[in-house]
Amino acid sequence: MGRLIRSRRFWEQRSLHPVARLFLVAVVGVLVCIAIGFIVAHGTFSRFDLLAIAFYAALATFAWHPTIAALMVMFIGSVGVVFTGSGGDLLELAIALSLVAATCVPWVIIAHGLLLAALTTYIAVSGSTLATGGVFGILGIAIIAFLAGLAFRLVAAREAILVAERARVVKDLEAIAREEQERIADELHDGIAHDLTLILFHARALPKQTDDTEREVSLTTIEESAEQALDSIQSLLSLMRDTQTEAPAARPSRYDGVAREAISSLGGLLNDAGIPTRVSAPNTQLAISSVSERLLTEIAIEAVTNIIKHAPNSPTASLDIIDKVDGVELVVKNTAPSNLAARPISSGGRGLSRARQRLARDNGELEWGHTDEGWVLRAIVPATPEQRS
Repeated sequence: MGRLIRSRRFWEQRSLHPVARLFLVAVVGVLVCIAIGFIVAHGTFSRFDLLAIAFYAALATFAWHPTIAALMVMFIGSVGVVFTGSGGDLLELAIALSLVAATCVPWVIIAHGLLLAALTTYIAVSGSTLATGGVFGILGIAIIAFLAGLAFRLVAAREAILVAERARVVKDLEAIAREEQERIADELHDGIAHDLTLILFHARALPKQTDDTEREVSLTTIEESAEQALDSIQSLLSLMRDTQTEAPAARPSRYDGVAREAISSLGGLLNDAGIPTRVSAPNTQLAISSVSERLLTEIAIEAVTNIIKHAPNSPTASLDIIDKVDGVELVVKNTAPSNLAARPISSGGRGLSRARQRLARDNGELEWGHTDEGWVLRAIVPATPEQRS
C-alpha cells in the first residue's frame, strides 16, 4: 500500500465511479430541494440562498470535471466566508475536501487545505461565529474528510490495478489459446498431412505397378505411413484432452529432429516414389540449436511432401545440408519434366508460411520459388556460438 500511495499514478486526477457519481448528483439534488424549501418557507431569496445553491452546483460538477469543481468550491466558499462571516461555509469547505482529495491532483488538494486553514484563521481572529474550540472541530472534520477521500482514491487505484491485471491475464490466456491452436495446426500439417500424402500417392500408384518389388515398397510405405498417422492422431487427441495448466512439453519430432537422418530418409521416400534423389549432408553435428535443427527437419518434410503431392513426375530431386561458417543452409530442389513447363509446387500456403514465421524467431531465413529447371527451397539458420565452439 505504501508503494502505491507514493506512486505518481496514484495522485493523478481521477473521475468518480459511475455509482458514486449518481449518488453525488442525488445528494446534491436533495440539498437543492431543501434550500428551495427554506426559500419558499421564508418567502425571500437572500444572498445566503444564492451562495448555497451555487455551492451545491459546484459540488455536482465533481461528477464530470473535478478540477473545475474544486476551483468553484474554493471561490464560492471564500466569498461566503469573507462577505458573510459564516462558520457554516467553513464546514462546507471542510466536507468538500473529501471530494477534492478523492479526485484532484496534489496541488489542488494542497491549495484547498491552505485556503481552508487561512479562512478558519480569519474567522477565528476577526469574528465570533465559531464557538469555543470550533477551530479544532473544523480541523477534525477536514482531517476526516481528507482521509475519506484518500480511502476512495485508494479503492479506485486498487480497482484500476485489478482491471489491468485481469486484462493482462485475459490477454495471456488468449495468447496461450492461440499458441495451442498453432501447435495443433502444426501437428496436423507437419505430421499427419505428410503421412496422408504418402498414403495417397502410393495408393494411386499401386494399381499401375507390375513389378513385385515396387508394389512391396508401396505397400510398406502405406502401412508405415498409416501407423505413423494413427500415432500422430492419438498424440494430438491426448494433447487436446490434456487439462494440465503448466506449459505443455514439446511434441515429438519426426526422425528425432536430426536433420541428417531426416533428409536421408526423405531422400529414400522420394526414390521410392520414383523420383531419383541425391542427398548430401555433413557427417559432423550441425552448429545450430536443437530447436533450429528440428525446424529444418520439418521444413525438409514440408518440401518433400510438396514435391510428392504437386510434382510426382519430377525427373530428379536433391536434398542438401550445407554447414557454413555463419550457419547451416538447407537446399531442396526438383527438376520439371522436359516436356512440361515449370509447374508450381506450392503457393507457399500454411506450411511454408508458418515455417518462415517460426524460422524468423531464430533470425533464420526461408525462401522458395521457381527456377529455369524446376523449383528450389532454401532455409538458412545462423550458427550459435556455443555449438560452433
